[in-house]
Amino acid sequence: MSNRILILGATGRTGKHAINFALAKGYHVVALVRNPAKISVKSDDLTVVTGLPTNIDDVHRAIEGCDVILSLLSPLTRGEAISFRKINAPRILEKSMTNVLQAMNEYRVKRILILSSVGVGDSWKYAPWYVKLLVKLTNFKVIFADHNAQERLIQASGTNWTIARPVGLNENETMRELAVTYDLTPKPFQMSRKLLAKFFIDNVYSETYTHKTPMLSER
Repeated sequence: MSNRILILGATGRTGKHAINFALAKGYHVVALVRNPAKISVKSDDLTVVTGLPTNIDDVHRAIEGCDVILSLLSPLTRGEAISFRKINAPRILEKSMTNVLQAMNEYRVKRILILSSVGVGDSWKYAPWYVKLLVKLTNFKVIFADHNAQERLIQASGTNWTIARPVGLNENETMRELAVTYDLTPKPFQMSRKLLAKFFIDNVYSETYTHKTPMLSER
């Protein structure tokens, strides 16, 4: 075990916390990012690779030597997501995961954790009412289609996967107690991105949630 983690989406609102938690645990972090200037952390245990997860060559360069993949990618910006104006679906998650799974197979990497959402896959019936309304009226339908495609790829991949499905995320710095459910609508309907990042890093080498799709919130 090399304790070397590849993080996709490292410059995002959850990714920045994930980098800090991983470094604090003594892991070596590889961040595949489009714009390295967005990463302010400096550490000998941080390697920044410039590129895109939708480019297979970039994924190959980043994944070599890693033993865990953590994907915190978002398919759309926040503004695009809540817009009523239809957009062409970029399928960022599906394209990225196709590349990642191919590279994982080539480099014999087995562990992957990904960020999804309550309401994706078989959790649709547990989605809060407002999520279902957003999917009906806005570009959240594009986001959910991409998440569903990504989940199907991962669940059929033969990897040791974990799919985390949080409720609405906020920017609170204070972390409350984590709540995990599989068959109930999570309440309250939110959790901090910092707590979500901590969940991922706490479980990169754990088997607790392997082949599971926990819905996450905070008490």
